[in-house]
Amino acid sequence: MSHQKRIPAPKHYPIKRKENTYISTIKGSRSKDNAIPVVVFLRDVLEYAETEKEAKQIVENGDVKRNGDTVKDIKEGVGILDVVEIPETEEIFRAVRRGKYLEFIPVDDSKVAAKIEDKDVKGDRFIYRLHSGENYSTKDEYSTGNTLVFDDGSVSEVVLEEGADALVIKGKHAGDIAEVKEIKDEGTQNTAIIENDREFETELENLVAVEDLEVER
Repeated sequence: MSHQKRIPAPKHYPIKRKENTYISTIKGSRSKDNAIPVVVFLRDVLEYAETEKEAKQIVENGDVKRNGDTVKDIKEGVGILDVVEIPETEEIFRAVRRGKYLEFIPVDDSKVAAKIEDKDVKGDRFIYRLHSGENYSTKDEYSTGNTLVFDDGSVSEVVLEEGADALVIKGKHAGDIAEVKEIKDEGTQNTAIIENDREFETELENLVAVEDLEVER
């Protein structure tokens, strides 16, 4: 069994670092730098379980869904913009990076948003690599850097462009929502000037176009 001790747990984990002796490592496609295992979500965030064993029982009962799919393992990761549902309590949460921590905000919708980081073509289908580490295959063509929003069987594209509302998912401004004022094409490292109550510059890869998605309390 693979465990990490509580003290060296990643800084984005929303945990009390001197309680419990260990936390489970992450399995699956989610990055360990931007996700937490489901056991931590159930035990330390929601406090619906006191132990890993209790969290495992909740998962085995089918009482946790991530982006509409039933979670099968407590070590599966929950990361930025993932939607977590607890059917028993009818609660829905969306994960957002807030500064250095991963925060779970209660929401009323179960829309799943994912930024396109790369794409490939196989036959008549496009294969999109999403920020979550998952791939999405379709005959429809979308642009790298934009956001795909999956909502009850439909898929829409939100363009990351000047004038768009964007969520910062990396860096010291993580969690801020701001309007994209200017996109600078600087070759290998594109940046954007964005503005909310102040104006600042960040790398374009740090932004996700969110339109009307609920990403703050």
